[in-house]
Amino acid sequence: MACIKKDLRQFDVKRISDEGDRGVIPDRMEGEMETKQKKRETDQGLRTLPLSWRPDRGRLNRPIYRSIAQMMESDIENGYLTPGTRLPAQKELAEYLDVNTTTVTRAYSFCQEKGMVYSVPGSGTYVAGSVHFPEPEGVIKFRRDQVDLASPAYFDRFNDVVTEGVRNVVITSSLRDLLDYSCPEGIPSHKAAGISWLRNVGLRTVPDHLAIVPGAAEALSIAMLTLFRAGDRLAVDPFVPERLITLARLMGIQLVPVPSDNHGMIPGELEIINRRTPITGVYLMPSCSDPAAIYMTEERKRALAGVILRGSMILVENDPFAFFTADVNPDYQGPVARLVPNRAVYISTAAEPVSGSLKAGYMVAGDMVRGRLFRGLEAMDLRTSAVSAAVLTRLVTSGAAREIVGRKRRLAIAANNIFDSCMNKFYSPSKRNVGNPLSFYRWIPLKGRTSGTTIENDLEDLGVKVAHSSRFAADPENRDSFLKITLSGAHTDLQLELGLETVFRYIKSKGL
Repeated sequence: MACIKKDLRQFDVKRISDEGDRGVIPDRMEGEMETKQKKRETDQGLRTLPLSWRPDRGRLNRPIYRSIAQMMESDIENGYLTPGTRLPAQKELAEYLDVNTTTVTRAYSFCQEKGMVYSVPGSGTYVAGSVHFPEPEGVIKFRRDQVDLASPAYFDRFNDVVTEGVRNVVITSSLRDLLDYSCPEGIPSHKAAGISWLRNVGLRTVPDHLAIVPGAAEALSIAMLTLFRAGDRLAVDPFVPERLITLARLMGIQLVPVPSDNHGMIPGELEIINRRTPITGVYLMPSCSDPAAIYMTEERKRALAGVILRGSMILVENDPFAFFTADVNPDYQGPVARLVPNRAVYISTAAEPVSGSLKAGYMVAGDMVRGRLFRGLEAMDLRTSAVSAAVLTRLVTSGAAREIVGRKRRLAIAANNIFDSCMNKFYSPSKRNVGNPLSFYRWIPLKGRTSGTTIENDLEDLGVKVAHSSRFAADPENRDSFLKITLSGAHTDLQLELGLETVFRYIKSKGL
C-alpha cells in the first residue's frame, strides 16, 4: 500500500509539473483561493446554523468517529444533551465538522450500539432516556442487545445463495423423493458430490467408503458408539468441544488429555502415554482445533500419523475448517486421515464452510472401521434430511459452496483483525496467542484463580456472553484459565468491537 501511495504522489507531481509548463498553475492557484474564500464563508455560516448539538472541532482526534462519540457521551453524561433531544442530521453535522458523512454515521452507530441514542426512520436520531454512563473500573456497560461471544456460530450471512440453492432443488426435484430418503448412507448423486467436495481438502475416497450424515454431532456419536466401548481410552487435546466431553461421560469412555503446543498434540507425549496404558483412539481437529484455534502443520500431522500406526489406534478426525486453509496455506497438504487411511474416520459437515442451517455433511471411513460405522448408521436410523442433502449437493455442484467459503474467509479475516486490534490496545503484540488467522473463534489466556462461572456471570452483567475454559477441559482438574471468544456470530463489526473492548477492559481491571 505504501508503494501504491508513493506512486500516486509521484504521478500527481508529474502531472502538476506538466501543467505548469503550459501555464496552468496560476489559474489553478486563483481557483484555489476562490475555493478557500468560499469555504471560510461557509464555515462562518455553519457556525450560525441552529444545530441542536455543536461539538468542539478543536477536540477531534483520530479515529474521528470515536472522538465524536466520546464528546457526545460526555455531553449526555453532563446534561448538555438531554433525553429526547433530536441530534443534527448526519450530513449537517458532517458539514459543520468538515468531515465525511460516513464518519458521522459511524459515530452515531457507535453511540446507538452503546444505548446512548436511538434512531426513528424518517425522523432522525434522538438521545435515549434513562442513560447513566459512569461505570466502575472503566468498563463499558451495554444497555441494549447483548453481544453473544460464546454460542457456536458460522458467519451465516449468505442466505441469498443458500435460498437460491433451495429454490433450484424444489423446482428440479421430486418432492416425494425429497420427503422419502430411504438410503441411510446417501444416494449415489449425493455421494458423488461429497467425493468431489472432499477433493478440495486433499482427501480422495470412493462411494463405498463415504456416507451422508446429518451433522458433526451425529457423526461423532456414531463413531463413538460403534468404535469404542466403556473403559476405552481416547487421546485428546487438553481442551476439546463440550459435546465430546458429554459423549465420553455418557459412554464411559476415558478422555486422556495429551500435552500440546502451538502446533497441536505433541507426538512424543502421545507415544509415552500409550506405552504406559494403551490408547484405543485419537480425536483431532487439525486445521483449527476447537476451542484453542490451533493449526497443525504437515510435519506434525505426519509425526502423529506414525504414532497412530505404531500404536494400532483409531483416528477420529473432525476438520470442518480445512476448506478455509487448503487453498491459501502452502503448508496444507491434506488431512491426517490420508496418512492412516485404513483406520481413520473423517468427518466434514456443511455448518462451518457453507451454512449452519444445512444439517448435512460427509463421513469417510477406512476399511478397518467402515463395517461397524455403517451398520451403526443403519441400526440407529440416523438418516440425513433429503432436503438438506439435496441442497448441499446443489451448492457443491454449482460452485456456490466454494463461493460461500471465499466470502466467509473474508469475514473471518476481518473479524480476526478486529480481535487483534482490540487486544493490542491492552497487550503488547508479544502477548498475542497463536492460532489459525482464519478461525471463527479465538482463545484468551487468563491468570489468577477466579472461577469460570464468576467471570462468565460478571461479563454477562456487562452485556457480553463468553465461555470459560472450564467448559472445555478434558481433565476436570485442569486449572488453566482461558476464554473462548466466538467471532462469527450475527453481531455487526461494531458490536464485536464493543464486546471485545468490554472483555479486555474487564480482564485488565480484574488483574486477569
